[in-house]
Amino acid sequence: MSTVILILYILLFFWILKRWKFFSDSGITTSQLWLLFSIKLVIGFGLTWVYTAYYTNRLEADIFKYFDDSKVMYNALYSNPLDFFKMLFGYGNDNEYFFNNYYIEMNNWDRVYESSTYNDSRTIIRFNAMIRLFSMGNFHIHTLFFTALSMIGFTAIFKSFKDIFSNKKGALITAVFLIPSVIFWSSGALKESILIFGMGILIYTLKQLTEQKINGKFLILFFLSFILLFFVKFYVLLALLPCIIGYFISVKFQIKQPFIVYSSVVVVFSFLAFNSKEIPPHFDFVDTLITKQKNFIRLAEVTEPGSRFELTKLEPTFLGIARAVPEALANCFIRPLITKGNQLLFLPSIIENTLLIALILLSFFSGLKRQVKQTIETKNIFWFCVFFVLILFTIIGLTTPVSGALVRYKIPALPFLGIAMLTFLNIDYLSKKIPFLKFLK
Repeated sequence: MSTVILILYILLFFWILKRWKFFSDSGITTSQLWLLFSIKLVIGFGLTWVYTAYYTNRLEADIFKYFDDSKVMYNALYSNPLDFFKMLFGYGNDNEYFFNNYYIEMNNWDRVYESSTYNDSRTIIRFNAMIRLFSMGNFHIHTLFFTALSMIGFTAIFKSFKDIFSNKKGALITAVFLIPSVIFWSSGALKESILIFGMGILIYTLKQLTEQKINGKFLILFFLSFILLFFVKFYVLLALLPCIIGYFISVKFQIKQPFIVYSSVVVVFSFLAFNSKEIPPHFDFVDTLITKQKNFIRLAEVTEPGSRFELTKLEPTFLGIARAVPEALANCFIRPLITKGNQLLFLPSIIENTLLIALILLSFFSGLKRQVKQTIETKNIFWFCVFFVLILFTIIGLTTPVSGALVRYKIPALPFLGIAMLTFLNIDYLSKKIPFLKFLK
């Protein structure tokens, strides 16, 4: 019966892709949307198979462990409905009663190493508990729902930039939807699917609010997506914040050199970060960053993953952290290294990194030759994407000593890295030199 329901849900979403105005006016044809979603769905089901066949310990498999924990919460709906809704919405549920009756049966409600930041695992457990209302416990239906959310997010990102790249539609679709690691990790019942959804809505509504009159619907969606990102991946929201402010200022005041705005905002945010413990609510960003690195290193030493590497230990000073930034960025751009173990496992990531670096160099030299005329709008988008990538890569690179985790954590930045390169790439010129690339136009 659950298989029949799964098929009906799939058909329903294909119908939504055709009929919902959000998709129909996206600039992507229905057949292209169907193809993109089909690819994501196949990869999502394949990801489930990989975790089932090769990672048999469900307690350690991200794709299953939050799903399994959500069953405890969901079962409360029948035994004590009020408890279910308290846990779902996080109201009056942080006490001994809930710990003894529910959380003690979950493996991921509390983290191994607690910190001052919100435990985003609880958000994924809650999402799975909500989906169980429709899934009859069929995990593939959860995969479908999560994949549908990321499809909405990617489409929102595409719609945000489509007017700027009207002559590079194929390239924009590729950059947003089809980077291999991005489509792989955003096509399953994982945090990344919800993260992409939240990012897409946030950026799309930001663009609408800055370029049009204030609209109540977009304002509400902006704040809801902001809150969602806070509870899913706080550090991604932290990386986006200065870029959002820089974009808003640059658009509203028609700044001709947006680099000055973005760099100034980042300097201000850096100053606030290093003095955050003196500012209410006295959240010590530097201490949190150092603690995050220590906890991740300690966890890597215990679990001994094959792709572990050494990180420069952070010191609680500006210079101490600044010295580690080049290494952090380099790790995000080049790891996993081809000289390390598990070469076959990481070969796709190594190839992807190599191609991305080649494209960065190509777009850089294209920019030097001024093959593409830069407008104020393209400059604004370029610096929005570049600063977001650099900030997120810095945060991830400073705290992550495992190549496998690094590959996954950096995927929110990769579509924006691709979009930044598109602002300089002359697709017409490239497609003439390499006919195969005509699909990028």
